[in-house]
Amino acid sequence: MKMSICHGLLSFGLLACPAALVADTGWAVVGKVGTVGIGADIHRAIVPRTLNLRVGASFFRYSADFTNKGIDYAGKLELGAVPVVLDVYPFRNWFRVGGGLFVNLNRVEGTGKPNQQGQITINGHPYTVTQIGQLNGTVRFNRVAPYFGLGFGNPIKRNKHWGFYIDLGAIYHGHADATLSTTGTTLPQLQTDLKQQELRIENEARKYTFFPIIQFGVSYRF
Repeated sequence: MKMSICHGLLSFGLLACPAALVADTGWAVVGKVGTVGIGADIHRAIVPRTLNLRVGASFFRYSADFTNKGIDYAGKLELGAVPVVLDVYPFRNWFRVGGGLFVNLNRVEGTGKPNQQGQITINGHPYTVTQIGQLNGTVRFNRVAPYFGLGFGNPIKRNKHWGFYIDLGAIYHGHADATLSTTGTTLPQLQTDLKQQELRIENEARKYTFFPIIQFGVSYRF
């Protein structure tokens, strides 16, 4: 009788253990919104309740046009990222520490075009609509940026399909790379002024070598 009970408990344990592991493995998807836009991640459990891999994408675009002192401006802000991150759950619960790489899609683009009464001043020198044509500018950062952050919520968890997700961290996207060009004349002084203005923009942006990653979302485990 005792042997039968032992065999029964052993059989139950062998069946129950894989079931518990399956409950903490598999796939999950997270819909999210945050500082790099709106997007989604796919999560895969590597070590149940301890280590997850996530990849995804987020995007956002904002455009604005305005006129100031006889100059017509058009600006465009593009945010976006493709994360490849490993999340570690040191206490095997909802708290996590993450690290990895982001494909950084953040950039700013803009154009400026003086109307017939306006002028554009570049590096202290004024230029007319004939000389400038249209001024085009772009500011970019490193395409690949290391990431580190903290978070709350494990999308792949036992006996639950839905959950909340919070991500708090930052990427190091390095120093800005500014590019300015015109469609008008190629005056030597104008080209020198454009280069000086590029350097000024890059120096002003040196304080922004880190970009905050703040995301909120809802997860679903398959």
